[in-house]
Amino acid sequence: MTERLRANRAFALSILAGLIAGGILAGINLALVQPYTNALAEIELESLLANGEFDEDEYDVQLQSIYFSQRYGSIIIGLLGGALLGSAFAISRIRMSPLKTAILIAGIAWFVLYVIPAMKYPPSPEAIFDPVAASIYLTYLAGYTAVSGLSAVGIAFVFRKVKRKEKVFGAAALYLAVVGGAFFAFPEFHSEDDPLLPQPILNGWRSAISLSMTAFWFVLGAISGVLWTHGSKNYAKSILNASANDKN
Repeated sequence: MTERLRANRAFALSILAGLIAGGILAGINLALVQPYTNALAEIELESLLANGEFDEDEYDVQLQSIYFSQRYGSIIIGLLGGALLGSAFAISRIRMSPLKTAILIAGIAWFVLYVIPAMKYPPSPEAIFDPVAASIYLTYLAGYTAVSGLSAVGIAFVFRKVKRKEKVFGAAALYLAVVGGAFFAFPEFHSEDDPLLPQPILNGWRSAISLSMTAFWFVLGAISGVLWTHGSKNYAKSILNASANDKN
């Protein structure tokens, strides 16, 4: 019962950490990503005008949708990330301090849920301005992310019962083999427009997204670890006080 209460407390604190980290992610997106998004939007506008395809209402709605996603979608990502860390902490058997555990879990999540999928499907400007391309890109990305995440979870459960010291290397090798196979099995996303964009803007936009997501995951881990540490201390004090009151 005590362990369950401790896990529930850690999960609630992780949600709080996710909310804070999501807000930080929104701020980073506003400062770093949005300027590049504005530049890409200007290029898209020029292309629509040149081709006689510009619809002001449709363009404004699409642009506002992109900005909304960058700002408020970050909060949703934060809450989901917090829930993930809290769940992983509740079922993990990592024998380290709460702060180190949280950062380790966040680092693994960053690698599995962002780095590996982004290597296969890097962010595509065409996918944010073209609904058809967006549907294809997001389907591929979601599928490959699911394979990466589920394989990591499955392999972790299989190897958690192995007591050998080499189990970490064995689990990592098996995971890389699975995602490597999926890398070649999944179809490529071919964009006709992305290669035509100015490379400094395209690379800057992608780098800004990578920086924001990297900062998000490790900030989430750090905040969760700090909250878990103080939460566990306060919880231990409450248990001791309750025991002392019972004896009196």
